Amino acid sequence: MRATPNETKSKPAPSKPANAKPPGIASASVPDTLAALKVNPETGLAHSEVDIRRKQHGYNEVAETKGHPALKFLKKFWGISAWMLELIMVLSAVLGKYSDLVVVAALLVINAVLSFMQERRAAGVVAALRKRLQVNARVRRDSSWQVITARELVPGDIVRVRPGDIIPADVKLLTGALTVDQSALTGESKDADKGYGEVLSSGSVVRRAKATAW
Repeated sequence: MRATPNETKSKPAPSKPANAKPPGIASASVPDTLAALKVNPETGLAHSEVDIRRKQHGYNEVAETKGHPALKFLKKFWGISAWMLELIMVLSAVLGKYSDLVVVAALLVINAVLSFMQERRAAGVVAALRKRLQVNARVRRDSSWQVITARELVPGDIVRVRPGDIIPADVKLLTGALTVDQSALTGESKDADKGYGEVLSSGSVVRRAKATAW
């Protein structure tokens, strides 16, 4: 099966208002899609073109916003449980019970430190799992097939998918037909049939191929 990562494909019809939005990948025809992406499905993109498009569009991934560790730690002092301990500290100071103030302050700091360390450890485990479970894609570049990580895909890449593969990006089917499992995206347990020109959503799993390409 071959497909191309999506992008806005075709221009609005002349009869539509000038400010009308062009149709997206779902409504654009396959020839219009290939023309808009300036790619030949028989050769794929050149490596020089891949570098240019990556600079324009970035990597095929959702950018993560990582906050400063100090700010994350300070947030541990903001919340219902933290507010209760802080209120007790204020009351202890007002009543002159400084021993209680010290004890509650120590509990507050210890709780924040433990929570912060646990969160950091969990984040490290998730990052390690992501690296081990990264999705790969078969792409055609410079007339040859190669395997790359899904994050390296750029708009216009020609992708080959087989039964058992995870769709690495939103793509449009160029040849053949297949059945995909979209339960992780839509919640529907029934597999969906996809044919020529239809869109395959990122994260779907290819179950069966009803036709073959190449």
